[in-house]
Amino acid sequence: MASGNRKHGTNGRNATAGCGRALALAALALCSAPAALAQEVVAPAQVADVVAALRADLEAMRFVMGASVAAPARWQVTAAAPRHALYTAETSFAKVNRLAFEVAGQPLAAMPPPAAPPSAAVLATVASAHERLRGLLARVGVEAAVPGRGAGNATWADALAEMVEANRQLNAMLVHEYRPAEIYDVVVESMRHVAGIADAPYPRLPRLAVGKTTTDVYKSLLECFRLARQAEARRDMDTLGLNLRRERRRQNVPASEAYDLSRLLLADIVGLGQSVRATPKAVPPYDRPHYIYSAHVHRLADGLAGMLETLSQ
Repeated sequence: MASGNRKHGTNGRNATAGCGRALALAALALCSAPAALAQEVVAPAQVADVVAALRADLEAMRFVMGASVAAPARWQVTAAAPRHALYTAETSFAKVNRLAFEVAGQPLAAMPPPAAPPSAAVLATVASAHERLRGLLARVGVEAAVPGRGAGNATWADALAEMVEANRQLNAMLVHEYRPAEIYDVVVESMRHVAGIADAPYPRLPRLAVGKTTTDVYKSLLECFRLARQAEARRDMDTLGLNLRRERRRQNVPASEAYDLSRLLLADIVGLGQSVRATPKAVPPYDRPHYIYSAHVHRLADGLAGMLETLSQ
């Protein structure tokens, strides 16, 4: 969906140790109000075509870089809505942006302007990510691939699954992997929206449990997804048909994939807020740790789950 609350932050300034926080806020590219532009509704098959071309060029770049091939089992998605595809497309754009900066020092580009309807915003964002990647290939002298084509009967679930695969490959090519702090920021944003929907104060966070990993964070976010899906079903909204049971069995999940999942969760939560015309609350009054580990993100996600549970009842 063309998010009603997407704020376009600045991306990072350099690829040194100081880039993490700046790039984190940039890659977030979250939710500020769109100036809707009337456009034709886009079919998911059109998006799948552009994603297929993007993935073909990613493979060309991956091969030249000598980067590893992303290997996780493909997501099993049976249903999705344009809002899920849009947030995933924005993540793709941010990661291509990050890759172009790391590989060739190219200036970080702004997120494409919002468009309406949401399907048009998805296509515009994926096309911008592909254009950005093509610019990187030309800059470093990598020959562009023959454009691939998606399935002619592709659904939004198919287009989303292909974008998830593109993001996983980008994760394997980036030098600076996404960090817990970047996931933390997305979860904070989700809490703002849920607090606005519930019109309730923020809860006290559970006690910090040290030793948590990004896999633990991933599984906690999956539980948030389950609760958000229940809340959406109560409001007759389209839900993301992701096989949660299968995802819960995964091990050694990298932080970059937990970040991707947090962005998809945010798409659902923003959609919930828009369905009831809720306004996000101010940033929760929790002290932000100077050094953020997976344990801090896990505690925050558990707090978010408690908030979502009140919406799903």
